Amino acid sequence: MRNLVTLNHGKFKPTSMDVEEFDVAMEVVDSVFDTLTDSITCVLVNSEIGKYEVQQFMKDGSKNVLVSSNFETYNDTLLSFVHFADINQLVFIFKGGDIISCTYDSTTFDPLLTVVEIVGSIDNGIEAAEWSSDEETLVLVTADSNVVVLSKLFEPISEVPLQVEDLKMSKHVNVGWGKKETQFRGAGAREMERQALESLKASGLVGNELRDPTMPYMVDSGIATNHDNGSVSISWRGDCEYFAVSRLQTVTDPDDETLTINRRVLRVYNRECVLDSVSEPVDGMEHNLSWKPQGSLIASIQRKTHLPGEESLDLIFFERNGLRHGEFDTRLPLDEDIIDICWNNNSEVLTIVMKNKIQLWTSKNYHWFLKQELYTNGVTYAKWHPEKDLTLMFGSEDFVNIVDFSYKMIQGSTFAPFDYGTTVVIDGTTVHITPLSIATVPPPIYFRDFETPDNVIDVAVNISSEVYAALNKDALVLASVNSIEEMRDGKHPDIRCILPKTEFANESDTLRQVAFINDSIVAVLFDSGNLSQISIIDIQDINNPYVLNTIEIFNKVLLLRSSFEYNSLVYQLRDGSIHKLDAEGQIEQIAQFPRIVCDFRVKRVHNSQQSSVNEWNSSSSELVAIGLTSNGKLYANDVQLSSSVTSMEITDTMLLFTSAHHHLQFIHLNSTEFKPVPIVEGLVVDERIRSIERGSIIVNVMPSKSSVVLQANRGNLETIYPRIMVLSEVRKDILAKKYKEAFVICRTHRINLDILHDYAPELFFDNIELFINEIKKVSYLDLFISCLLEEDVTETKYKETLNSDIDEAFKLAPAPLTEIQQYVNKKHFDPSKSKVNKICDALLNVFLNKPEYKKNNLQSILTAYASYKPQKLEEALTLISSLESPSEQDESITYLCFLQDVNLVYKVALSLYDVKLSLAVAQKSQMDPREYLPFLQTLHEADTIQCKFLIDDHLKNYEMALSHLIEGEKSESSVSETIISYVEDHNLYKHALALFRYDTSKQNYIYEIFAKFLSSQQDYTEAGIIFEMLERYEESLNAFISGKRWKEALSIVLSYFPERLNDIADDLISSLKFEHKYLDVAEIQLHFLNNVKDAMENYCKAYGYDIAMLLAIKNDRKDLIESVVDINLSEGFAVVAELLADCKGQVNSQLKRLRELRAKKEEDPYAFYGQETEQADDVSIAPSETSTKESFFTRYTGKTGGTAKTGASRRSSKNRRREERKRARGKKGTIYEEEYLVKSIGRLIERIDQTKPDAIKLIDALCRRNMREQAYQIQKNFSEVLALLKEHLVEIYTISEKDRERFDDNGVIYYLPEIPIPNIAEFPVNKVIDY
Repeated sequence: MRNLVTLNHGKFKPTSMDVEEFDVAMEVVDSVFDTLTDSITCVLVNSEIGKYEVQQFMKDGSKNVLVSSNFETYNDTLLSFVHFADINQLVFIFKGGDIISCTYDSTTFDPLLTVVEIVGSIDNGIEAAEWSSDEETLVLVTADSNVVVLSKLFEPISEVPLQVEDLKMSKHVNVGWGKKETQFRGAGAREMERQALESLKASGLVGNELRDPTMPYMVDSGIATNHDNGSVSISWRGDCEYFAVSRLQTVTDPDDETLTINRRVLRVYNRECVLDSVSEPVDGMEHNLSWKPQGSLIASIQRKTHLPGEESLDLIFFERNGLRHGEFDTRLPLDEDIIDICWNNNSEVLTIVMKNKIQLWTSKNYHWFLKQELYTNGVTYAKWHPEKDLTLMFGSEDFVNIVDFSYKMIQGSTFAPFDYGTTVVIDGTTVHITPLSIATVPPPIYFRDFETPDNVIDVAVNISSEVYAALNKDALVLASVNSIEEMRDGKHPDIRCILPKTEFANESDTLRQVAFINDSIVAVLFDSGNLSQISIIDIQDINNPYVLNTIEIFNKVLLLRSSFEYNSLVYQLRDGSIHKLDAEGQIEQIAQFPRIVCDFRVKRVHNSQQSSVNEWNSSSSELVAIGLTSNGKLYANDVQLSSSVTSMEITDTMLLFTSAHHHLQFIHLNSTEFKPVPIVEGLVVDERIRSIERGSIIVNVMPSKSSVVLQANRGNLETIYPRIMVLSEVRKDILAKKYKEAFVICRTHRINLDILHDYAPELFFDNIELFINEIKKVSYLDLFISCLLEEDVTETKYKETLNSDIDEAFKLAPAPLTEIQQYVNKKHFDPSKSKVNKICDALLNVFLNKPEYKKNNLQSILTAYASYKPQKLEEALTLISSLESPSEQDESITYLCFLQDVNLVYKVALSLYDVKLSLAVAQKSQMDPREYLPFLQTLHEADTIQCKFLIDDHLKNYEMALSHLIEGEKSESSVSETIISYVEDHNLYKHALALFRYDTSKQNYIYEIFAKFLSSQQDYTEAGIIFEMLERYEESLNAFISGKRWKEALSIVLSYFPERLNDIADDLISSLKFEHKYLDVAEIQLHFLNNVKDAMENYCKAYGYDIAMLLAIKNDRKDLIESVVDINLSEGFAVVAELLADCKGQVNSQLKRLRELRAKKEEDPYAFYGQETEQADDVSIAPSETSTKESFFTRYTGKTGGTAKTGASRRSSKNRRREERKRARGKKGTIYEEEYLVKSIGRLIERIDQTKPDAIKLIDALCRRNMREQAYQIQKNFSEVLALLKEHLVEIYTISEKDRERFDDNGVIYYLPEIPIPNIAEFPVNKVIDY
């Protein structure tokens, strides 16, 4: 829906350097753009004397003469001219056949130093020549019908003849799709065909002679028209892989083989000059040819003169395969001569060049729009800039004209309440109007339109969207409707006045642009030579407008538009400065852009965020100009905000722009402190960023509807409601206590309703009753309550950015909570701090304390109870049971069962011991009545206590059930078997003991069965204590013996069974020895059996050599020191020495292996991680998935072939267990070996630490027994092992981050935790042997 406007139209007339000296008249025949120096190179010719002069015009206004020479090509026609600025070469190709190269001096630019040479010549002449756009290949069509392809160095690549046999490729299978003949034409056309068929039958044509009804009546033969000049045309595709040649070919007339016709043929060749296709015959096709640079379409002209009643001048398209692909009517007279057609470099604008005008066409949704028409005389050629999309150069009357265009979205006001979304589209003489707030109609369909006498140049809309001003070449056309409502009812704008150009400008002036001030003043921009003027026209009486003033600018105005508030005009000069012009003619400069912009807006903005919203004055606000350059740079005054911007628009509070990264971005216009906007990286949750369809641009903005209309590349419109605009309205309504309006907006746009509370919590609670009255509708209140979340949505989902700095980085989307995090949050949930509970409490406080609310909002009360965390279903059911009306009860139960799981509600109803209520709830469930009716019948027939017991037992509230069971038997003197069985079945011993706290006899009975239960659970100590407490000494003794509690057992034996002392002691010794509790064994041997020798043996086994020797001396048994202590010392020495030797060997071997692994990994990481022995492990013998060998990725991450490719988690638990087993096994050659070795050394250190106290005792004892050498060896070896470990500890435990990297089942990287470096304490040295 964009239109084209003229930014600047400049021209210059090249003159020969010899014109004054020799009076040589020269004309401009061609000019080209030079992208390397950003200059224009022009060719001046006097063909009568063969004089050629080439001039280069630089951007600073200087001129270089590159060539000035006589080529001796008298009256020859220049077919092609190219300037290779990179090699300082000019190439001329003439129709006579000469190819001339001129190499100039790029330092002096002296034409006398230019080397001119003929690099080649075609004897019979050249009909057409065209260079590829990459300037690497030249295509020639010679006069003897050959296509020649040359390189840049003019070396022949290929040559093929143009033959009649080529046309055999044009016999395409075409069933006429897209033709007029195959389209639906109504009942009248079908009746004509039936009559024609009957006529054929009546003439005697039967059988196969009848026409195929699927084929058209007429098949084109390709005959040329009289307007065809017979020339040859060549056009390259943009990627330079194919080129097309259009040429007349003499062929046999298909209707009469005795005759011949001239057929215009389009041939398509590849870069190697191999014929790819030939066009189908098209009657009236002419020589004009242009291949769309970025597409597959080839454009040409068809002059339909052979179809009576359907005469037209069409622009037609071909595909590369030669088939037709659509057309459109150029709306030109049938006798209009077309000089050329050409595309701009991005393929968006198609240009039709004629002698007295140039038309610019664009396309959307398969419709072609005439957007602009340039009027001039004597046009000879036209070319688009190869890099600047909208810069056109054409020659006319020896002038070189350069015109810069810009896209312009013609819109109405975006200032509420006039933001109707009015959008205007120009199509030739028609002005299409669509108020997007009324109807989002995609082009080429429009809501309303009006016709003007001539093609439209520009259009403007007043602030109320009721008056339209359209510029024609020679007039200002004013049209209007009485109101938008009238337009909604079907009224089209009527032309009220056509004001001739001579009323406000001179005949020679060029009208360019138009804009409005408020509703009743129109400003027209026109050029007078190189300067611009603006006429201010009063249209208060639209039928009789008059000129108020004409302002001379004394400069060139590029763009003119209304300010945002429509209270003044703003325009841009060619130096990039922005000026304001009011209705009185006062001019004021607003800003200076660093470069020229192709679109801009001007708005008054507060100069700080603290300024009052309604305070607009020179001290608190400034006029800000926001502009967009042609290369996508967005400026606010002189500050660049962003790049890669494709479109922009402003509202009263925000700047909107789309980017090439497919985002719609917003900037708050609440401060003039502009800074560059940060880059959008990754997935952001900032309200200022919205993803859009690729290539979409802004068409219009309607703040009052919180909507933005976008147009996609293909032309369709999309209305979106950006979150930031919707939330802005919601926040305003909340602060204004308009809760109903805010609620409706949230509900419409699926915004979480928590924002009604979270944005202003104190305001919400202070006005809770107002909130209820505003929402009022019960279903709305229920929706609000049931959708409440614990999170603060103003911090998570809808964080306000109004006061955020413009350069503050956008917030990235947080990672989803893991299952562990969700579990922790749920476990630590505090109902007293719950936001949901606070809101429910506040609402319930209003609902329950005022009868009118309680009666009308019963459903909302139930919703609040059900939404409570945890749910207050008991209170809800209690409220329901208190209702007097059975119908209300039934409806309430139905609603509560809808809110919550009906099975849960049924259980809660049972817990209230209300059988009738439980039955009502059960009837709302999906349960089979055979399941619950017998049970409820039993409850109905049982007494109160029995009913409560049955309910609690059914609900598995076993403690409550036991309480009811005991209460029912409280008159009994003993504990019944029923209670005992229930306690044993449900493990209710502790609860039963608590219930019988004041009845010792019954409690003892429970203790007895509890002790038996503990014994069965191998809790022998507690069981023994209970039995001893109950004076059941035999059972207590057995329990203590089983629990190896020898002190308690022997105390009972000595007290009650002294005769069994030896037997019990032997049993205890046997069991304690089995668990290596030698100290306990020694205590029993010494104190209870008086066996000194055996006691000493066990003390020595526990490394208590000092106690053993003390016993021998105390009992006067010194002989036992040699026979017992010395022997055990030797055994202890052997054990510790062997342990230390093993540890030292293990450390050395594993340290060596670690070094080998790390060296191998550093030399060839891929081999280290990617290769593994082919041996099958004990977990999986057959290969899993479809892979037979693991890749580098799967080998390293432990994933299977399938999960590595898809990220799927199938069989993930099995893979995880396999991974853990492999890691624990640490098989040699795997990536787990290093980790296994490090952990193995850690276990060795733990073992040494455990042995250290025993080694110290052993060394002391060896020294006391004068076993010096053994003591020395133990201390020396122990110290060496510890020193070895401490020396290499850091090396052993240093594992790189890369080695700890792993991938989980979702492909996300995680790191194994670092293995902590253990602390190795020094070995305490015995000074006796420290030598």
